[in-house]
Amino acid sequence: MDASEPKTMVSGSRCICPYSKRCARKSLPQEMIFTILLHLPALVIRDLMRHVSREWDLMIRSPNFIHCHLLNSTSGIIFQRFSEPRNAIYVEMRGGSLEISKFDCGSGHLHLIPTSCNGLSLIRDSRDLYIINPLTKQRTVLPPFFLLIGLHSQFKLAFAEASMEYKVVYALRLKPHAPPKQIAMLTVGVDKVWRQIDVEHLPLKTRIALNTFPVVTGGYVHWIGESFVLTLNVDTETFCEFSMPRLRERFRYFLPMGSNLSVVYGSSKFTRDVWEMNSKTGEWTMLLSFDWRLVRYRLKGFFNKYREKIVPIGWLAVREVLAFTTSHDQRRCIAYNVKTTEIQWFELVTDFSNTDAKAYNFFSHVNSFVCLEG
Repeated sequence: MDASEPKTMVSGSRCICPYSKRCARKSLPQEMIFTILLHLPALVIRDLMRHVSREWDLMIRSPNFIHCHLLNSTSGIIFQRFSEPRNAIYVEMRGGSLEISKFDCGSGHLHLIPTSCNGLSLIRDSRDLYIINPLTKQRTVLPPFFLLIGLHSQFKLAFAEASMEYKVVYALRLKPHAPPKQIAMLTVGVDKVWRQIDVEHLPLKTRIALNTFPVVTGGYVHWIGESFVLTLNVDTETFCEFSMPRLRERFRYFLPMGSNLSVVYGSSKFTRDVWEMNSKTGEWTMLLSFDWRLVRYRLKGFFNKYREKIVPIGWLAVREVLAFTTSHDQRRCIAYNVKTTEIQWFELVTDFSNTDAKAYNFFSHVNSFVCLEG
């Protein structure tokens, strides 16, 4: 397809499942049904498969299926408009094709906070914070936070795998622009009040990094410094400072990539390198390099004069498909396969009368059936 003819994906599009209630009448082994369901999108399972029979519904609700389906699912990207934090769009890749749908977190008065972990998200209203599964609409109210908060986007949700607990993290800023001296943390379902973890023992240059917006990779929360990554292990609630490769700061973009952290940066005018950091050990590995001239040439006419400002926003397939947009108009995006060089492009359907419709938050998410209870 010629790059001058961008393909517009319609908001709300989704996979059409070929299965029906007739499947329930067939004597298929339970193991086969289990495997088939594992490979279906969560939205299809919720809207169709769980209504086939009571047995299928019980299987889908079982902890074993929920866990296996989560492991078998791939993350997409949530696009959240700055001007309307209640409205968001979800983009994912299935079978090599892009799927775009409206991201619904429930009642219209709730604001989505840009963080997600295992399919769970944070939302807020005028008084409270909640954890919600946007797919099932199951939600849990969190204990009141003890400060008036200006930056809700600094709240991050992470999963402590050893204890099987979810924790919410927030770097406390008692004074504007001052390095935080404490981290507020809440173990969901355990803590009745927010705990405060002292970080004043960390060097000043390290604590300055806590003023940046953190990146979450499973059970780790990362703050990016000038030449290091400050990582919080939410299982042990301890910090590690990891050195990073020598990168040109103006070209580097840090993105979650599964359970690890990745960075995309320009090693030269025409080359983009991708590095991966092991979240547990801090070890960096160079994954690949790709020629940026090829991408720019094939996108000529799609991004027009703004093609010089193309930036990566997230992974649609780990170590394989990287999404890009521009700093000028973030409704126009591409999915670039860094291995095959295949490009797919899409535009987000927005209200063009809104002057802020072009600006978005971007964060990873996966549709799942994870439940906080049990």
